[in-house]
Amino acid sequence: MEKRSGSCRLVYVGDDGDLYQTGGTLESQRLTWGWDDSDSAGRLYYVWPSYSPDGRLVACFGVRPGDSPEAGLYAVAQDGVTMHEIWRMVGAAPICESWSPDSSQIAILLQDETGLRLELANINRPGETRVLDSGSPLFWSWCPSNEYLAVHAGGSRSVYEDARLTIFDTSDDCREVAHLVPGEFRTPAWSPDGRRLAYIDASDGRIECLAIYRMDDGVSEIVHPVEGHSALLWSPDGRYLAHSQALGETPHMFTGVNLVDVRTGESTVVCDDSVVGFFWTPCGKRMVTISFNDDGGMEWSVMDIQGLRKTLDARFYPTRELVYFCWFFDQFAASHPIISADGTSVVFAGHMAENGIDQMECDSSVYVQSLVDDTPPQRLGGGHFACWDSSPR
Repeated sequence: MEKRSGSCRLVYVGDDGDLYQTGGTLESQRLTWGWDDSDSAGRLYYVWPSYSPDGRLVACFGVRPGDSPEAGLYAVAQDGVTMHEIWRMVGAAPICESWSPDSSQIAILLQDETGLRLELANINRPGETRVLDSGSPLFWSWCPSNEYLAVHAGGSRSVYEDARLTIFDTSDDCREVAHLVPGEFRTPAWSPDGRRLAYIDASDGRIECLAIYRMDDGVSEIVHPVEGHSALLWSPDGRYLAHSQALGETPHMFTGVNLVDVRTGESTVVCDDSVVGFFWTPCGKRMVTISFNDDGGMEWSVMDIQGLRKTLDARFYPTRELVYFCWFFDQFAASHPIISADGTSVVFAGHMAENGIDQMECDSSVYVQSLVDDTPPQRLGGGHFACWDSSPR
């Protein structure tokens, strides 16, 4: 069981489009000022903030809407004093971003008329990026222990001949160090020690299997066959892979959660309900799931690795940003954590169901919900999306 540390902080997008930081002993602190005195219509709206792994900076996109939309990638000091433009985008819309484990690089997913592409920006060399890969769909994950980046582009090889899963060494001019054959899944999952990569393998040509690629010897261990579209998350202690499959017609609705013991390959069903997303708490002993309830809202549940489960009382209608986050939760789980580093709270944005459907016409709010007791959600302020700082403090 995690203990409250009282030192967790988070960043959120306020209802005015600026970034705010709060948590622990901090009062709510404004980090950005996106308005422009000369032209209020030309202000920047900030989206998808995330803390660097060392906790020093917050990365975000700044978007200026209009007839000729503009966007830039920014790094904001955690005290809000300085902000640097790392990259400006012309003719492309930003989708999301994630930091390298050493806090020196940021992977950026962009979309233009040709499709999706993944670029790398270095915070020490503003204005420069390297195109790493392109294709649609496109998902990626950083290795926790070094600067390897696993990129899954083009879907499943069972359907598309150009589908690929590539591991790049971004410290060596983006050298390709491994090529794997991907099946029906989204984001590759690194083990906490960075020595193994979990994915769905389609090299057999007839069946797809859950597989674990070993960086030490370049061998893929086949765990067991799978069906449907898979999502994978490795537990923080490295013992388990949480695995679920979208078996119905809705690609973002997953059927239960299985835990795969990576030492034995044994798979155990710990949740058989339909879920929109699932997340590990930092201790690796519990998971948090999010699902739709009967009235179309969402609700949280907490369960341990034996499957003992409790649904929290807080029911809410999510913001569109949170819906998008949930649709691709396995991509966002590591880069934009919604569970606090001490494992005691989850942060979300939306409208509380108890306030009635009429309240949804008002601005949404950011809430912190306890995972360890029955206290009601704490409202932090108006806003659209929030995530925690997971850096050691």
